[in-house]
Amino acid sequence: MIVYRVAVTVHPPEIEAVRAMFTRLVTASRAVPGVVSFDITQDLTNPARFISIEVYQNQAAVDRQGLLPELTEVMAALGHLAAGPPAGRKFVISRSEPWPL
Repeated sequence: MIVYRVAVTVHPPEIEAVRAMFTRLVTASRAVPGVVSFDITQDLTNPARFISIEVYQNQAAVDRQGLLPELTEVMAALGHLAAGPPAGRKFVISRSEPWPL
C-alpha cells in the first residue's frame, strides 16, 4: 500500500472555494479502483490549513487517481490559492491490520 499525507495552507479568503474544490476531488478519488481511502480534513486550530490522507492499493491506483480532471483542477488552482507550497510525505506500507487490535 501507498499512503500520502499532504498539508497545505490557503489564503483565508479562499477557504470556501478550496473546500468546494477538495470536496469534488474527494468524491472523484473515492470512486477510483484501488483507492482504499481518500480524505481531506480541515485543521481545527487553523481553518486555512487542509490535510489529505490518501491510501492506495498500489502505484497503478496512484496513477489512475492522478489522471482525474478534479486533481488537475486542484493542482492548477493551488498556485494562487495556497499561501505556500504543500508539504507532504509518502509512506510505502508492507502490511496493515484492522483497528482496534
